[in-house]
Amino acid sequence: MTATRIHTAPGLVDVNHRPDLRAVYLKWHSEYDAGTRVRDAVHAALAFVRAHDVPHWVVDVSTSPDALSEADYAWVSSAAFRDAILASPLRRFVLRPPGPETGQDTAWVAEWEASTLSKFGDRITARVCPTEAAMRDFLVGSTGD
Repeated sequence: MTATRIHTAPGLVDVNHRPDLRAVYLKWHSEYDAGTRVRDAVHAALAFVRAHDVPHWVVDVSTSPDALSEADYAWVSSAAFRDAILASPLRRFVLRPPGPETGQDTAWVAEWEASTLSKFGDRITARVCPTEAAMRDFLVGSTGD
């Protein structure tokens, strides 16, 4: 796997382009930040997606011990965030959910896929993929899309 670093916020997130997945890959080491680093990372990823016509987005919180701040959660749940995603070439969204070792409350994961799909309609498909194999199959499997 070859990846190109797009953005980093030490201790928080690394944003990479993964050509093997045709995706921007946001690896969250922690999701909590009291400042603007979460939004900065997302904006950097979106700018890359637009500039390079990247169709897939991976949010990997599999090892993150901390959830988003209330402010950042409100922002990613907002119409402004939804509109920014819809204005991009993104077509597929993957969530790599928090594992049990993170200590995070994962009750929300069961509803994430349906909630995400309802926000983006038929324009973007979304899936929870706990494994690399499931993620790869969804993003580039048999369809190559």
